[in-house]
Amino acid sequence: MLEFRLLGELDVRLDGHRIEMGPARQCCVLVALLVEANELVSVDQLLDRVWGDRRPQRARETLYSYLSRLRQHLAPAGDVTVLRRPAGYRLTIEPETVDLHRFRGLVRQARSTSDDARALTLFDEALGLWRGEAFAHLETPWLSALRTALGQERFAAELDRCDIALRQGRHATLLPELTRRAGEHPLDERLAGQLMLALYRSGRQADALDHYSRLRHRLADTLGVDPRPELRQLHLRMLHTDPDLASPAGGGPEPAPAVPAPPRPHQLPPTVADFTGRSEAVGSLEAGLTGPADRLRVVALSGPAGVGKSSLAWHVAHRLRPEYPDGQLYADLRGSWPDAAEPFTVLGRFLRVLGLPDSLHSDSLEERASQFRDAVHDRRLLVVLDDARSAAQVRPLLPGGAPGAVIVTSRQRLTGLDGAGHLALATFAPDEAIRLLERVVGPGRAGTEPAAVAEIVRLCGYLPLAVRIAAARLAARPHWRLGQLAERLRDELGRLDELATDDLEVRASLALSYRALAEPARRMLRLLSLLDAPDVPAWTGAAMLDVPPGRAESLLESLVDACLLELHDPSDGEPRYAMHDLVRLFARERAADEESAQVRRDALERAFGAWLIRAEAVGAGLPTRTLAQITGPARRWQPAAPVGSVPDPVGWFDRERPAMSASIQQAATLGLADLAWNLAATTQPFYELRGMHDEARRIHQTALRACRRAGERRGEAVLLRNLADLWTSRPGADLRDKFDAAEAALGIFRLVDEPRGVADALWLCADVYRVTGRHREAEPLLAEAMSISVAAGYQLGECHALAQRAIISREQGRDEATRELGQRYLDLARRMGARRDESTALTLLGLTYGELDRPEPGQAYLRQAVAVAREIGDQVQETYALARLGALYAVLGHPSARHTLAAALARSQADGLAFGEAISLAGLGELELIDGRPRRAVALLRRVLQLLGDSRFHFLRARALTVLGHAYASVNDDVAAVSVWSAGYDLFRQIDNEPAAERVAALMPEIPVQGTCR
Repeated sequence: MLEFRLLGELDVRLDGHRIEMGPARQCCVLVALLVEANELVSVDQLLDRVWGDRRPQRARETLYSYLSRLRQHLAPAGDVTVLRRPAGYRLTIEPETVDLHRFRGLVRQARSTSDDARALTLFDEALGLWRGEAFAHLETPWLSALRTALGQERFAAELDRCDIALRQGRHATLLPELTRRAGEHPLDERLAGQLMLALYRSGRQADALDHYSRLRHRLADTLGVDPRPELRQLHLRMLHTDPDLASPAGGGPEPAPAVPAPPRPHQLPPTVADFTGRSEAVGSLEAGLTGPADRLRVVALSGPAGVGKSSLAWHVAHRLRPEYPDGQLYADLRGSWPDAAEPFTVLGRFLRVLGLPDSLHSDSLEERASQFRDAVHDRRLLVVLDDARSAAQVRPLLPGGAPGAVIVTSRQRLTGLDGAGHLALATFAPDEAIRLLERVVGPGRAGTEPAAVAEIVRLCGYLPLAVRIAAARLAARPHWRLGQLAERLRDELGRLDELATDDLEVRASLALSYRALAEPARRMLRLLSLLDAPDVPAWTGAAMLDVPPGRAESLLESLVDACLLELHDPSDGEPRYAMHDLVRLFARERAADEESAQVRRDALERAFGAWLIRAEAVGAGLPTRTLAQITGPARRWQPAAPVGSVPDPVGWFDRERPAMSASIQQAATLGLADLAWNLAATTQPFYELRGMHDEARRIHQTALRACRRAGERRGEAVLLRNLADLWTSRPGADLRDKFDAAEAALGIFRLVDEPRGVADALWLCADVYRVTGRHREAEPLLAEAMSISVAAGYQLGECHALAQRAIISREQGRDEATRELGQRYLDLARRMGARRDESTALTLLGLTYGELDRPEPGQAYLRQAVAVAREIGDQVQETYALARLGALYAVLGHPSARHTLAAALARSQADGLAFGEAISLAGLGELELIDGRPRRAVALLRRVLQLLGDSRFHFLRARALTVLGHAYASVNDDVAAVSVWSAGYDLFRQIDNEPAAERVAALMPEIPVQGTCR
């Protein structure tokens, strides 16, 4: 049998033999789990308990190592395991094997029995478990605080034991112990009273009175207070030699008739039989309601309707009954109902069950509250106040001070309760919701359809009430498949109808919260629910209601206080507001009933227009733009205050992206094509910067369909052009799609007379010709794009035409021309402040100088390219520049070559950049060949060719074929070498790179060949 002793130095024994549990920190992990035996402890809690705010580097890895070793130490016991759960770790164990839990259990039994002899035995057994200070020699901030708290628990148990011993006339044997403790706790009045009584009963009345006098002076000097009334009364009785103070065994007069014990009410509702989850909330609530009885403890539970506040309060209150042996009071304050309970009436019920007849109840609320405080003074009583409307409703119902406790539940955040602890309850985690459903319907039935279980709880929004209702409906219909209910819940219009059974109904529960709101807040909730966005800033609410932002924020905060919205407070200080799915469905029902269709549409237009005007203003500060900003006359909602500058435009788009993506799709669905395409076009530079091409294409295609339905030709052209640009980084995609989109955009831009759009579409078409090796067809398009851009003063168009011409020159082997065009490209990009183009131009120049056998400036340019891309947060361009730098390093034998290429490869694969992956693999292949590992080079270069395909990126493909030929030659496979060199030769000829073609042709008769071709 395994035993754990914490009440002293940590001591773990198996069948009586001590087991060493490893270093001190590892022992701290074990203690943290043992204290919470059979309860879930999160990783963050463990880290905090073991290291506090001085966590070392790689603290999590160290923690996992400790846990692994602890499992090994505990393995011989068999029935003790450390279980890993998604939210943390749980040590499964019999509580009786841990002396701390055995101590607490014995103390609870001792306090609950009316048999003094048995209580004394239980206290002696409990206190005998202590061998010194808890966890001696283990020091962390958490353990120190816990050690202090446990010392106070021990002290309280010792005092309870002394009270019983004094009742049994054991004052003589207690005197040495009480004298010692009084020296250790010179200000403790309860201990002072016990010592005074023991002295008095031992015939030492003068010593008892002297001890009181010294205590009174000490309290006055130290705390500035007098002794409590009970101690003053004891002193007075000793002065008058009260015969009732004589020891029961001391031969004094007959004791006075026993005073009836005060009533011990037990008003708690039954605990929920299948209470599930909430381990952290249970722990937090219990921690706030237990410990030294030196103050009144109040914890306010808040949360939305149906989140399980009452169930949690009842569950914890029942668990804490031993801590509060004088009883439990309960009142449903009906704060979410129109007829909320009056404190005056509730106090009357409380006083009645506490033994005060109705005839003595005061007619004044203030005096009745005072009577209640008198009745519960110095009683360890737990009060549960359920469904409070406000702090004002709760205050008269609070006991006056120690040692009682109060749990308050409310749909509001009761910030006005001074000194209260606050616990906000959120919806279940997915695994908690699944466990609740499984417990109600049975694990066997749930196990047959796990996918349906997961979908049901997701469609319930993980709201405990909704999950419980769904589970109850299934339990009442054993013939239903779980998938049938999941299918019913998928219908948003009928979902709230499905979530009702007997007296439980999600809609009715939400309606109570809704009716409690003032009408402006109700209207904010109704209109805000119309948005599909997952969360919104305050100015969106202002646009929905067409009110100043400050007014909107006040209304939103009132909805947060009512727990109908969740507040997300990001680091930049702009709060965001989110709505639970079921609240959204309920509020949309109310909007459909209470707002006209035109009002609803106008509100949505204003919201989309608010995002548009801000996105345009913030987008102007983005560090990169690849295309002309072409806008249309969509309705923009101008706020009362100007947008102002945003210090971090990229971060702004990061935060708004989910909401804007949802809004673009919603606007397109509603036929608001002008807003949909303008919003989509405004986000394109951000998506390009972040490399989020898939999401960008999805919203552009959605907006494009809306434009075509509405006949929005300008928007159609802009979206087609953007889609063509978004295909650039997709080597695996069909380039015909890109060309078709660019060509269609070109035709419409010519039709609507938009020269900047024409220039963009021309260079995009030319880009397709270039990557497919059709340089001669690309050149006239680039010449036209340059001419139109110059005439229109469109410098970005000039930039891209120059870039394309420079890349073609490089692929044709005209290095000096490439250098000259690349320098012009760089100069223009810097004049414009086009940072992405600056990085691209630096990359091009770096490659060119490397090919001119001038590696030093080549490396410098490429390092600058990486630095510029990193500075502006352009992840795609940074990856490409890093891959190019690594490839140059490989040819030069630079010691950082392999590390740089590996980093570029990892980034490319993580972001789905097949072109960057190909560049990185080609560099690694050349590096393997240089290092004398040709077979590895062959494998890597063949992968490069697969990534590039047969019909594009001819220049990179031809170079990879050349190096692959060297690799084959190095393993004496002359036939394969000639074959791939021949293919490379053909590709170089196709793109008019005669110098490279001649170099490859010169290799073929000279097998084997040493070295590589740059």
